[in-house]
Amino acid sequence: MIKALVMKEWLKVRWVFIGLVVLHGAALLVTYYDLLNTFKIYKANEVIIQFITFEVVFYSKVKYVSLLTGLGIGIFQFFPELNQSRLKLTLHLPVKENKLIFQMAATGAALLIVLSVFDVCILSLITLKFLPREFFDSMVTTTLPWYLGSLCSYFWVMIVFIEPGWVKRILMAIVGIGIVSLFFEGGGYAMYAPSLLYIGVLTFLSGAIIFLSAFNFKRGIW
Repeated sequence: MIKALVMKEWLKVRWVFIGLVVLHGAALLVTYYDLLNTFKIYKANEVIIQFITFEVVFYSKVKYVSLLTGLGIGIFQFFPELNQSRLKLTLHLPVKENKLIFQMAATGAALLIVLSVFDVCILSLITLKFLPREFFDSMVTTTLPWYLGSLCSYFWVMIVFIEPGWVKRILMAIVGIGIVSLFFEGGGYAMYAPSLLYIGVLTFLSGAIIFLSAFNFKRGIW
């Protein structure tokens, strides 16, 4: 049954996932050619000095694509569940509700992780091709909050859609927007490096709230 549920979740989001793969690839390709053209026009030492002085995040496009990815997969995965009243039927299957919700969330989260790993691998190749190793270390710590933010935004979309009461949905949406925005604030290199542990905990706690919303949904607690 679990395999069937995973397949069901995949079928709901497969086209949007493929579209997001193309979008991520396009963002990374633009990043590569922008950097390539910059090094063609200016000397390498001039570019490096400018990047360090002004903390130029040449891969900033990934930030917005990551946010869009979390929101997109969450919406396409869970809007049909409520629009067509599928979720109520799913939660009444002869499987513990927490296990069902975990499986649904894990499927979407796994797709987000795949896209994040894809981004990191390509960005690593781009960064190491043009810039010193220090820029690679900075890139990892700079982008990690964005990928966690993508996951967190997915969790909050799931929470808002599953929560049965409209008042609670609106409140959850406001809270979710506030929390997710924390992951994408500011600029510069490795801004959130000292707070990565707290950001990770915040993402985990956001995921845990999903089970409370599912509990409310199944029991009709408004």
